[in-house]
Amino acid sequence: MAATAGAFGWPTWAGLAFGAALFSWLGIESVLLHRLYTAAPLLPALRPTLGIQLAPPSVGALAYLATGADPTSLVPQAFLGFALLQALLLLRLWPWITEQPFAPSYWAVTFGVTALPTALIKVSAASPSHAYSDLAFATFVASNLIMIVVVILTVFWVFRQKSAAP
Repeated sequence: MAATAGAFGWPTWAGLAFGAALFSWLGIESVLLHRLYTAAPLLPALRPTLGIQLAPPSVGALAYLATGADPTSLVPQAFLGFALLQALLLLRLWPWITEQPFAPSYWAVTFGVTALPTALIKVSAASPSHAYSDLAFATFVASNLIMIVVVILTVFWVFRQKSAAP
């Protein structure tokens, strides 16, 4: 919502939407982490939904930039740093997550996977640092590969479901 408000030239509304999303995320994040630390491990069918953890910091960076804020300021950098950390954690957990055969729940990762390179591209366009452009390129390539794989696996999944139907 913040990105849409920013695109329409309403930075105040973008800021309000950003604030609502940020504090909602902080509340949900703490509950989710508590559940992951204290309850039984997630069932294999639910594990792919952990991919959504990449979305809040990635989309948060985009939302913050939609308010008209300076792309080189510390706030989008902090969001992107946390998003990159989440991406590395998901990469590390991927063998455990993929114990579940492909299902529509794998689409949970696509929101953050597409938002991360978009935010990095926006920051790299305004930053003199080559680190952002290198990260933007690498995540852009990875994002496209992930999306291609998810789309192809989804098509196969749909055909398997149709052939398995009575």
